[in-house]
Amino acid sequence: MSSSAISRDAGLFVPTDLSGLVTPEGRTLSDVKLIASDMDRTLLDNNGELPAGFERMLDELHEQGVYFAAASGRPVYTLRAMFEDYLDRMVLIGDNGGYITLGNEVLYESIMPVSTYRRLAQYVNEKGGTGSGNVCAFDAAYIEERFRDRDAFYRTFYYEIKYVDDLLALDVPADKFTVMFPDGTSIEHFEEMKADGLFEGLSAATSGPNWIDVMELGVDKGAGLRHVGEVLGIDVADMMAFGDTFNDKEMLSTAGFGFMVANATPGMEKYARYVAPSNDEAGVVSVARAVIEARRGC
Repeated sequence: MSSSAISRDAGLFVPTDLSGLVTPEGRTLSDVKLIASDMDRTLLDNNGELPAGFERMLDELHEQGVYFAAASGRPVYTLRAMFEDYLDRMVLIGDNGGYITLGNEVLYESIMPVSTYRRLAQYVNEKGGTGSGNVCAFDAAYIEERFRDRDAFYRTFYYEIKYVDDLLALDVPADKFTVMFPDGTSIEHFEEMKADGLFEGLSAATSGPNWIDVMELGVDKGAGLRHVGEVLGIDVADMMAFGDTFNDKEMLSTAGFGFMVANATPGMEKYARYVAPSNDEAGVVSVARAVIEARRGC
């Protein structure tokens, strides 16, 4: 679903001209019924803050009957805290599609077998270099006590953390296993893990230079959009999605309006049809406003 028209200039991808935009399925901006966005380096600016105009955008989308979904590698409990004032009108796609809610209703959840995350933890302990593994359970992120010195960084993403002596002894319901590399070597380690067959029968992706996310096979943000569409009766052709890196690729390939932000990781142009302005230019809000105007008939 990528677009051959995507180009780069001065290190950034060039935003798409939205005037007269029609997808290959024949959809225009006025047909959009759900907008999903990744968080870090996509919706959030480089200071980790929501962009100016976000609240107004959310209210106006709601008035137009358009759902907004936060689609993140972060867990749902973190997303709930971030968007506590908007939970009645937002879909939360947490853990890269492993757990999805609308208000207080659970739309989908994936369960990773205990034996799987223990196997992943053992590999990271033996061959993970600087990486620290954590089990993404539904109540908290479980991290080994020896990595407590990384607490400040972890809490940016996991608002609930429980420290344990040994992940190999853990037995809690979870949907994802994540490895954090403080030295920014996730891509190199991802290739090593893949070559070792660690991800066979699983879904895995890097999420920026610091993270590797591992989920059950078939769990990703694109599958998350399909689950939401089935529940809400929305065709993926009528969905718009925004992302910046490789844990977003399935989501951008799935949505009829798949936008990567201008600051996206090189290589993401293989999966996106269109380009939004960068996260520091409030690109998600900018394109969403075009949807609002189109639906109003402006």
